Amino acid sequence: MKRLTLTALALTCALATAPALAAQPAAAAAKPHLSGCYDGKCKFTFKYVVSFRISSKKYGFSKVIVYKEDAETVVVDTGFNRRIGGRVFTAGGSVAVWEGGWGNISGLKFRVLKVTKLGATLHFLG
Repeated sequence: MKRLTLTALALTCALATAPALAAQPAAAAAKPHLSGCYDGKCKFTFKYVVSFRISSKKYGFSKVIVYKEDAETVVVDTGFNRRIGGRVFTAGGSVAVWEGGWGNISGLKFRVLKVTKLGATLHFLG
């Protein structure tokens, strides 16, 4: 009987806190879905460093890394370095952009729409 009472009490507590957890906005709780950025066209908001795959046939590099450098600057980096025969080759590069600014890395155009204390919103135009 004691075990049944503890189980019922635990279930009641879980159900009582569920509405508070469900009240959080879905956008704040979820990570951005970046698989749609493969073609170079997407819009997302991030809080932490994010990276996603991109078409290397179209842009010459296969990975993009996005992060906030400081309170008002967002950096878009290709993160592509390849060592061939003792030489290091870099494709793309790195671009730092402020809010409202435009950037371009090897044909991948993007705009920083908004920068906040917590993160930023970017729009990649391909």
